[in-house]
Amino acid sequence: MDHAAVAEEARSRPGTWVFAAVYASLASAASAVRRVPLAERMPSYGPAGAFEAYAVTTVEGPSLWVRSTGGGPYPPFPARMSVRIPVAGPDLGEVGVITVSVLPYCQTCGGPRGWDRVQPAEVILQEAAVVVDRWANPCGHDDVYADVLEEARRTPPAVDPETSRGRGHHPGDPSRAGAFQAAVELILQAATNQRGMHAKQAAALLRLHGHTEAADLVEAQLRAEHGHLSAKQSAHFLTVEGTARRSALSTTRQETHA
Repeated sequence: MDHAAVAEEARSRPGTWVFAAVYASLASAASAVRRVPLAERMPSYGPAGAFEAYAVTTVEGPSLWVRSTGGGPYPPFPARMSVRIPVAGPDLGEVGVITVSVLPYCQTCGGPRGWDRVQPAEVILQEAAVVVDRWANPCGHDDVYADVLEEARRTPPAVDPETSRGRGHHPGDPSRAGAFQAAVELILQAATNQRGMHAKQAAALLRLHGHTEAADLVEAQLRAEHGHLSAKQSAHFLTVEGTARRSALSTTRQETHA
């Protein structure tokens, strides 16, 4: 691990993340992440505050990346990266595009993904033109849509705090959705990143992440509304349904103990 050479390279490209080393364990890499900004036992990164660092597990092992803060501050990593990808399969019905959420790190080397380089692109899917997202990773490793989809399945999106903050106790609050809370959070996160998202896409997303019952309910409501239902309206519907079920369950318990 030639940290002196890494620090010199990073200083020559301030604000750019530079690969530093692969560690034997994630604990060791995490320790380095803590020590790099402090230049603690790592004088190459001095003075304190001159560098930032992060570590992520890759196929090679826990990898440490650093960047010089000179000339900063620089944009921090987003918690997740939401992109539209083409999907075809019987489990998704007629939906050709779905929004998924993945980590903002390259799955090959751990470097930054092109989360700030996402651009819409038109592709042909099942003889129809659809709009998806494309991006270029600074490290040069390409993301394949099939791999991105599989990654999204393994790591369901975390809920953006801004999505549910300050909602209070009304049907749009995921915390009121009972058994459907995770499903509602999933829809709201996706709808936040994809303006105009339809309930059909929401149902497909729910099936993708194993929320079969919630997907069935959304599709039934979609039919009842003759196809006129947005993703956010479907989240509202699931919240109302979940709230009603909680209320019914509470009443049943009270009658049982009466």
